[in-house]
Amino acid sequence: MTDIQVEKLKIDIFNQANLYLKELGQFAPFGSTILKEVVTPIGYYSDEDIIDSHNAVETLKKQLSEQLRNNLIDTGAIAFDVKVNFNNSDGISENRDALCLKISRDGKNWSEDYFPYLVIDGKCVWK
Repeated sequence: MTDIQVEKLKIDIFNQANLYLKELGQFAPFGSTILKEVVTPIGYYSDEDIIDSHNAVETLKKQLSEQLRNNLIDTGAIAFDVKVNFNNSDGISENRDALCLKISRDGKNWSEDYFPYLVIDGKCVWK
C-alpha cells in the first residue's frame, strides 16, 4: 500500500466520521475501499435499532477480506469508535474516545491505528 493510498483512505474515513457525528451524534462501524486509486465509502446496514459494533466490524472485515482475496479491491479499511488509554501532555494516562482504523491489502493482515478525538460544538476535532 502506498503512502498516497493510506492518506486517501484516512481523509475519506475522517470525512465519513464527521458526517456520522453530524447526522447521528455518534460513530457506527464503516469503511472505505480503494480500487485503481478510486476511494469508495462503505457502510454497515442493519434492520435493528441498535447496531452491535462487534458484529458490524466482523461482518465488514469478512466482506472486505473476501473482496481483497478475489482482487475485487486493492485496499480495504474499517473504522469504528473505541475507548483507548492515551498519555496526555503531562504523561498521565486518560481513557479517551478514539477512532480505530484497520487497513488491509491482502485480507489476511490488518494494521490498526488509533486516532483520539474530541467533540466540540458538534464537530469532531482530531487530537
